[in-house]
Amino acid sequence: MSKSSIVDVLIENIQTDQNLLQEVEVKIETAKDEKQAIVNRLKEQQKDISVLLKYADEDQQAKITELGFDFNENQKTVNTIATVAFDLILKAKDHQLSNNALYEGYVKSLKNKEEAVTYSAFNIKCRSLFNTQKLLRKKGTDPKSSREDIISLNGRVLPKEDKPKPNKKADEKTGKTTQ
Repeated sequence: MSKSSIVDVLIENIQTDQNLLQEVEVKIETAKDEKQAIVNRLKEQQKDISVLLKYADEDQQAKITELGFDFNENQKTVNTIATVAFDLILKAKDHQLSNNALYEGYVKSLKNKEEAVTYSAFNIKCRSLFNTQKLLRKKGTDPKSSREDIISLNGRVLPKEDKPKPNKKADEKTGKTTQ
């Protein structure tokens, strides 16, 4: 009969706990993967429901709200960084700036400069302006950097004197304005 010392028991306990820890870590990783798959499905479903919400009747809209979805107008608006960037382009000469100048203008617009996001995060936040084609990007001379890219307004802004007068109509045949 072999005698187990307290050290042998401790070693055995450590080995058992190490094996249990490995098993639990595998379960945790599996659970994380499962959770991420569910979160991704929920995100896709939220996108789908936001598009289809206009077809939902009042009861369906109430059920959607009960599920925790809130599709008020504030959620649909562009993020504040993109709003600042768009305003800077509108105020810029010829409604265009280099991407770097646009970023620097954003930083200067902040009261607390330390709240500024990084250059990369700024570009990510402004992506919606390009996706909706409010702004256009023309690649700069350095293909590896976006800082020299020219960002411009898509379309043109009418000067105040070019804006049509509210009560005057242009005659289609002659082009003359009438009242």
